[in-house]
Amino acid sequence: MKKNLKLTALSCSFIILNACSQTQLDLSSSMEIPASFSQQQAGQSQQNIQQWWQNWQDPQLNRLIEQGLAHNLDLALAKGRLTEAQAQSRMANAELGANVGVSGTAGIGYSDINTGIINPASSRSHALLGGLTASWEPDLFGQKRSDSDAAQAVALSYQQQVYATQLLITAQIAESYFNIYAIEQQQSVLKQQINALQQLQRYLTGRFQAGQINAYERQEVAKQISAAQAQQATLQAQRDTQQRQLAILTGQSLQQFRLTTQGNPLVHLPAIPTGQMPAEVLARRPDLSANAQQVQAYAAKLASAKADLLPRFDLQFLGQGGRIDVNNDLSYLSGIGSFLSLGIQFPLFTNGRIQANIDASDARLQQALIQYDKTLLTALAEVENAYQQQYALRQQNQQLNQALQQAQQQSKEAKRLFQYGDQTFNNTISAQLSVLNYQQQLIQSQLETAKSLVGLYKALGGGWQEKGINNSVNDEAK
Repeated sequence: MKKNLKLTALSCSFIILNACSQTQLDLSSSMEIPASFSQQQAGQSQQNIQQWWQNWQDPQLNRLIEQGLAHNLDLALAKGRLTEAQAQSRMANAELGANVGVSGTAGIGYSDINTGIINPASSRSHALLGGLTASWEPDLFGQKRSDSDAAQAVALSYQQQVYATQLLITAQIAESYFNIYAIEQQQSVLKQQINALQQLQRYLTGRFQAGQINAYERQEVAKQISAAQAQQATLQAQRDTQQRQLAILTGQSLQQFRLTTQGNPLVHLPAIPTGQMPAEVLARRPDLSANAQQVQAYAAKLASAKADLLPRFDLQFLGQGGRIDVNNDLSYLSGIGSFLSLGIQFPLFTNGRIQANIDASDARLQQALIQYDKTLLTALAEVENAYQQQYALRQQNQQLNQALQQAQQQSKEAKRLFQYGDQTFNNTISAQLSVLNYQQQLIQSQLETAKSLVGLYKALGGGWQEKGINNSVNDEAK
């Protein structure tokens, strides 16, 4: 008999310890994390990854991003969702404690009896009652703690989503800013192209009137002028669109926001950040951290679902007291009473509901783990792609610069030959148009290089900051 009691006690202890175990998972991904990025060139660069926009040393860009981090509406929505999740986390944590309430009642009564047979009688009464109620459900098997851990992990996930929103907003502001500079440069080059084509048109008109060429050549130039003028209107619309996008991103009025360009941030790009380690990048990326917290939340929810198989206990206490006074010959009435109860609930037959909930919770956890691995692989690939693209674009810029210099030299030579009568004017204009065409290509390449560099900073997890974010969930976790 004693042996059976010991076995029962050991079994109960094992169940309790197993149910009360921590719900935190060791996120050791099955994916292999490389020691370094294969597309990253060797070297160590001292760059500000977290606030990468400062590397451009452009006060206007810095100001726009600061305004975006302060007033962007998408960021305000993300912060609102974080505040809600933090409140739900505090509410779940409050379920671990007892609930205590008090009640009180005060009353006064008056009666006046006159039957006409006996002497009239009147009386007054006073009543004062008070009570205390308390209830507590001991978290013996850790279900409430699991629910609290799940809510806390969800709140931490929303906090990381706020950081991810910051990262996205800073990148979008920089991209729109660079787009405006590129469009204005393209407008300038296009204006020069139209002027050159109009010069060629006047030259060909003179030759046509002299009977030296046919109408086809003159019409071909007129067609090119019309196409260029149509592109001019399109570029202005694109510039206005990017300016409105900047106003939205920075939370400013569309009608009042105006951007005045100065300098050229596309020409003087910061150096490519090197010396970045994959483990450091993964720890910095808020999207991966958000997925990690989602895994922890689903792990805690699974533990809570398993706790439904175990009994639940509750303690209830009720205490009341009061006094009643009546202004007659009777003395006052008073009394105090209390009641204490212990309850237990144990699931005997649930038609498989509890096990189905456990299976569903486990499936959600497995999905979250798979999503975590997918996000991890995607993050590594994004960094490799961004590095490779950045190096390729910078090489393309160098080659386009060389081609532009060669075209400019040919244009000078064509002008010299025309002055000496060794070449026709249309060849001179064609050489000039070739220069302008290479300038357009270089502007587009410089724009793609700047945006690619922003993409690299984003892939490295830069562009977010804890400043201005409520960290109350972290404080509770500590």
